[in-house]
Amino acid sequence: MVIQGITGSILAFEPELDRVSHPHLAYVKPGTRVLSLNEIRTAVSRQFGGEPIVAFEPSLSPRLSSQLLLPSGIAYVNQYTGEVLGVRVRGQSFLGYVRALHVRLGVGALGRNILRWSAVAALLSSVSGFYLWWPMKRISVLFTAGPKRFWFDLHNVIGICSLLPLTLLAGSGVVLGFEDQAAWLIHRVTHSTAKPSSFSERKPIAGASMIDADEAVAIAQSLMPGTLPYRVQMPEYGGLYRIGLVNPRDRITGSRNSVALDPSNGAVVSVNRTADLSISDWILAANETVHTGSVMGLPTRVLASFFSMIVFVQALSGAFLWLHRKKILQPAAHSVLQVRSK
Repeated sequence: MVIQGITGSILAFEPELDRVSHPHLAYVKPGTRVLSLNEIRTAVSRQFGGEPIVAFEPSLSPRLSSQLLLPSGIAYVNQYTGEVLGVRVRGQSFLGYVRALHVRLGVGALGRNILRWSAVAALLSSVSGFYLWWPMKRISVLFTAGPKRFWFDLHNVIGICSLLPLTLLAGSGVVLGFEDQAAWLIHRVTHSTAKPSSFSERKPIAGASMIDADEAVAIAQSLMPGTLPYRVQMPEYGGLYRIGLVNPRDRITGSRNSVALDPSNGAVVSVNRTADLSISDWILAANETVHTGSVMGLPTRVLASFFSMIVFVQALSGAFLWLHRKKILQPAAHSVLQVRSK
């Protein structure tokens, strides 16, 4: 639980921390004109000897660079000049290790099972903690009664003040950990089913006049006005243009829009809109945003990070209480009896 809390606190700011650690790659000076995807592709291909582009990840902010996924790595590009700012080879970064620890302890399926049951334990700990707090309802810390009383009071006060957010984080973590089982249950309760993806693999037609990435994005945006492209997968990898679109006004399911196009003629192969999500899909998406703290943007991410770190404080104070349980629990039990007798 401590590992989940500390790593979760870090991951709440994963994009910002990644940019801070690689400022020369992440930030650009806004220009007057953003180059088209085709212009960026030409500039990058020239510098990489014609290496094919797997996907574009256009910047959603004027001060952040765009990214191009190549077989050899990720190229960061100034979308105003076409300059390649640098390349990060594929492989685990520090934040990648943090994420691996958070979801599977860095050891695969065994670690994933340990952590998802730890989320269950965290949820039970919150519920049992409220039960133990209720008789005395302690909401203040007595600083002058010695370390044992201080840690006892601190554990109680922090526990009750963080009860709701920690319960939400633990509960949403349980749903993510047992996602298949939770999805089945939610589908049954809501009488809705997950909408299957309609993407299909196609091979490019030899000699066909293909539409370019800019035309594909224009078609996709015409189907979903007000959205912005955040990923454009090239047809060389899967046979279709696959455009991911985000609605900036929708923080819960805004990034779940997608369009697949036939590169030979621009025909629409599939369209997935957030408005078409089933109730169960929306609940699962909402659960994910609650767990990451992104449900209301930066303020809730700050809260998620703070309360995730609280897990460490509760573990520390809980360990102290456990080590001195005989000296602490006997007076506490006497106080509970006094409260109940009154």
